Amino acid sequence: MVSDRDSPSQRSDSDESTADSTISRRHALQAGIVTTVSLSGCLGDGFAVDSGDDSDTGTDDGDESTEEGDPYPDDGPLATVYAYLEAAVDEDLDRMSELSHSDNPVDPAAWVEEGWEFRGGGDEEALEEVEMEVRDDDATVEDVFELEGAEFWFEEEDLAETLEGEELATVEVGAEEPTEDDMIWVLATEDGDWRYLFAAAVDDTPDDPEEAFDEPIEDEDDDVVVEVDWEYDSPRSDVPQAAVEITEERGVEANRIEIETTIEGASTGAYDREDDEFTATWDGGHTLYIPYDTDGDQIVVTAIDEEEDESWVVHREHYLPSDDGDG
Repeated sequence: MVSDRDSPSQRSDSDESTADSTISRRHALQAGIVTTVSLSGCLGDGFAVDSGDDSDTGTDDGDESTEEGDPYPDDGPLATVYAYLEAAVDEDLDRMSELSHSDNPVDPAAWVEEGWEFRGGGDEEALEEVEMEVRDDDATVEDVFELEGAEFWFEEEDLAETLEGEELATVEVGAEEPTEDDMIWVLATEDGDWRYLFAAAVDDTPDDPEEAFDEPIEDEDDDVVVEVDWEYDSPRSDVPQAAVEITEERGVEANRIEIETTIEGASTGAYDREDDEFTATWDGGHTLYIPYDTDGDQIVVTAIDEEEDESWVVHREHYLPSDDGDG
């Protein structure tokens, strides 16, 4: 889910780009929209929303939920999650909104009204690979606030008052071969029906960050990366950020670059785009800012040729507290 009014490429030389950088597999909730396995509901430069449809919720008095092939033929939390995912595949924003709790901070229909653009919701084949199970069918508001990003969206006292007398459940959603982190969805009843309230990635941060590190790769020819400054001191934010300076002229056949921090889970990037409403290019030299985990992290810079559907890592650099920041 992206808005041309606030593009990271347009703002890449400003700390304001950090707002987009914080969107990621693990920290998506803190910035605005959440991703779910390979079925991201809204895909774009950082923003993504979970997905679903109504055919399996069993919320109607009819017998739709018992049709042959319905994987979750009941009116419980699993049926609601699956239905929401189906609606995203169908790009049915109205149905996604209908399946959302009134306190869901990432209701896609509401975001579209604010000027964001919904970009696809996966496909039926990917939906068939989704696995889910109820983690806790008697969850509490306290459980919600154990999830990353909850404090960004909710006031605990207000949420407790809103959900007083309602049922809460948590559902783990993933896939056999997930391309994204597994997610924890929070479902709450509203008017007697289960509704999607909130979701966050399962925190799988290793105790030793180096366990997640791959071999460093240096962009020796400055094809994309000039320098990574791990000690960048932002004048506008207390969030630890690395400043990644990219070349004035690209040395690779690619129209997009993506920068990720492996442990923090943040991402940002630059790209070429030209249409009737918007023009951007990552030529000309930019500095992109990306949050990282000060206990240890890894920056990965990937070049992407969208026309050829190819991508490759051009730079990979490690940070540890004892390092000088040069990998």
